Amino acid sequence: MLAYLGVAAGLYVWRGASFTPDRWFVLLFVGALLLGQWKAFLRDWIPFVLLIFGYEILRGVADNIVDASDVRTAAPVRDRYPDVALEELIAADKALFGGEVPALWLQDKLFVLGQVRWYDTLAVLLYALHFVFPLLFAFVLWIRWKERFRRFSLAFLLMTYAAFAFFLLYPAAPPWLAHRWGLLDGLQYPSDQAIQTVLPERYDNLDTFKIWDEKSPNPVAAMPSLHAAFPWLVLLFAVKYFGRKGLVVVVYNVALWFSVVYLGQHWVVDILAGMAWATVCFVLVHLPWRRWWTVRRAAPAALDPLDPADAPA
Repeated sequence: MLAYLGVAAGLYVWRGASFTPDRWFVLLFVGALLLGQWKAFLRDWIPFVLLIFGYEILRGVADNIVDASDVRTAAPVRDRYPDVALEELIAADKALFGGEVPALWLQDKLFVLGQVRWYDTLAVLLYALHFVFPLLFAFVLWIRWKERFRRFSLAFLLMTYAAFAFFLLYPAAPPWLAHRWGLLDGLQYPSDQAIQTVLPERYDNLDTFKIWDEKSPNPVAAMPSLHAAFPWLVLLFAVKYFGRKGLVVVVYNVALWFSVVYLGQHWVVDILAGMAWATVCFVLVHLPWRRWWTVRRAAPAALDPLDPADAPA
């Protein structure tokens, strides 16, 4: 299964295709078909994927907060959008790091114009795969522990849908938009350089800012960072279900934090907010689930038992 998914991901990169949930749904369905569980997959995953699509459609509602022309072209248009949070985010990052903006500091230490380093490519790959990682984790849970899959799916969907409200109530510009609006001098675009070098003929299809503009129509949805919230939620569930073995996900979290800051996609305060929001959703799902489990265990034996491994600790 891992070899199959690895080859499929490699084909996506080679073909210059973006990592959208619908394409991964097809890949996971083929995997379920190979495992002989395709009927159960359709039953459990179609509602999950449809809700993800619903969230993506809702994000389009917010695309009128900032005009598209003011996103794609560099122009000092900050005064047109007084409700978009920006200066306070720069100030917060500076307060956390002794007056330095982490994105600028990292790029000053690591980025070399005209040279693609291994961490440039890794950062782009991790950024592009941020939606894939929780889907793969959900698939692993689904193969053996259907109740665990449902619990994780509930927390994941609660987190993403509720984040939409944050994006509407508190539109926040990421570092790359602050640079385009003239408020963050010196920011570079390592992702563009890395993709142009690795996939020069397919660069137009994998340009991260083109994907951002076309696939994610809300460019001021930086707070909280779902790029940080997704892997943090996976970490919480991995530790709960697998104990210390789940701590291996910490490595992925740290790598993704580095990636989104280094690429200029998020402020550090966005990351902290995403982690906090994922933790809240994890707790909100587990509290009623624990009570539901207690009631179910006390119910008559005629009810179908759950996997004993799913009992709350």
